Amino acid sequence: MIYPMRNMIASNEDQDVYFYKVMKSALHHPRIEKRREMVYILGELGDPRALAALETIMADDDPFLVSEAIKATGKIGGSKAVELLFMMIHHPSFMVRGEVALALGRMEHPNRDELLIQLLKDISPYVADCANIALNRKELEER
Repeated sequence: MIYPMRNMIASNEDQDVYFYKVMKSALHHPRIEKRREMVYILGELGDPRALAALETIMADDDPFLVSEAIKATGKIGGSKAVELLFMMIHHPSFMVRGEVALALGRMEHPNRDELLIQLLKDISPYVADCANIALNRKELEER
């Protein structure tokens, strides 16, 4: 039996259902590993609707989960994403600040270089290295 092509392509409604299931799991799943996995998927989907959920996740105590939310935010991009990254630039975890630097390095924003230079002076060598990588990546792309 030959199946019609429309059955093989997910409808927008199916995609929305999938998106909201992933977002709900990222916010509420009882296993932290599953939450990190779902946050990663949100970043891969690249849907700006996920930014509100990612902002909520950025308030979590787990620096690994927050770092994954920073990466996802950087992948989604846009002005709201930049705003969220700016809010995280002074996070207590060096891992989170390092991810902020790397995410900013992938984005276009007028204050990006200024913030990356500020992160070059971070007390953590890891954060300074991430800022240096982000700045060098931009220079390589401009060549």
